[in-house]
Amino acid sequence: MTSINTEYARDRVQVLDVLRGFALLGILLINAMSILAVKGSTPAFTVDIPFLDRLLQDLILFFVESKFFTLFSLLFGIGFAIQIQSAERQGAKFLLRISRRMLGLLIFGALHILLLWDGDILVIYAITGSILIAFRKTAFSRLKKWVISLLAIPGTLVFLIFIYTLAARLTPAGSRTFAESDRSLAKEFANTDATQALLQSGFVESIGERIRAFGELSPLLFSRIPTVLAMFLLGLYLGRSNFIRELPEKIEVLKRVRFWGLFVGFALMLLIVAGTKFLPTVSALVAIIEDQYLAGPTLCLGYAAALTLAFVNNPRRRVFDYFSKVGRMALTNYLTQSLVLTFLSYGWGLGLALRLNGFEVLGICVGLFAMQVAISDLWLRKFRFGPLEWVWRCITYWKVLPIKASSL
Repeated sequence: MTSINTEYARDRVQVLDVLRGFALLGILLINAMSILAVKGSTPAFTVDIPFLDRLLQDLILFFVESKFFTLFSLLFGIGFAIQIQSAERQGAKFLLRISRRMLGLLIFGALHILLLWDGDILVIYAITGSILIAFRKTAFSRLKKWVISLLAIPGTLVFLIFIYTLAARLTPAGSRTFAESDRSLAKEFANTDATQALLQSGFVESIGERIRAFGELSPLLFSRIPTVLAMFLLGLYLGRSNFIRELPEKIEVLKRVRFWGLFVGFALMLLIVAGTKFLPTVSALVAIIEDQYLAGPTLCLGYAAALTLAFVNNPRRRVFDYFSKVGRMALTNYLTQSLVLTFLSYGWGLGLALRLNGFEVLGICVGLFAMQVAISDLWLRKFRFGPLEWVWRCITYWKVLPIKASSL
């Protein structure tokens, strides 16, 4: 057991914890807007909301949507590479260990869906992580080709569909068809029946509603797998090549990634947000999907490079310590966010869904994240891992591991 703890301490890379904490803040903001069903937070562009509320939602789409989920995926790939290196050093049976790790993640995700929220990402991570096992020894040149293909092919297809939604409107028949589709889609996004059902349900009754909602959402959720796999593979490359452990020597590379990631990402997002203002609903929604496949991953790399450079230049900034503490307990904090937000939102809790505007939810997010910083700090003074991280590691190693900090 001591060797496992020593391995953990050696493998810990603080900048990864900082990035995880940063990613969790963005994920919290997106999930809070969705769980609390803030009016206008979905792509229902015909919904009338006050100017400042709409501006806030536009800013969230521009800076946050699809960027932090993607960043978290990149970090998962890096962590996977560290797991490989650890298994090789310990002479462990890697396939058995990583299979148990993915099974544990799948269990957490399934419980997340059943007990808290249907917008889970852990099930997708477990499935895609299982696919990632097949790439663990793939040559770097092939990994790069896979990453480019997994981002470029879906991105190109979405762009072609976007062009079609505009071109088809030039014909009388296409114009009529898409006009009806615009109305139908806007109505569907503005539909609050699912949230109303959760507001009127107790905790046990809401399980069935979540299962039904997850079934309806699953095509959209699983459509993220190409992007998730691309970022997993990029993270695998960064981890296996030891890029993340040689940051002082990678400053120029990071500067280039920061510049192009932010420049191209913001340019794409400017077009996408403009599309929500001037394009019909169906076309605007397709443009937003391009955020998931192209703009989000691009901007995510710019964010990651910018934050990493700032950390390398001055790792003692207090804000990095805050992010690091939350990031060290990423699984626990991710699921705790869902627990708090669903309690605030639904009938088995305070029932605030559909009642709050975006600014009120933003305030809740700031308060909740500050609480997670404080609680994580207190917990990590006595324990090496977060409680759910500890359970996950016990499943991975298939033994009860020491958790107290003094047992290192």
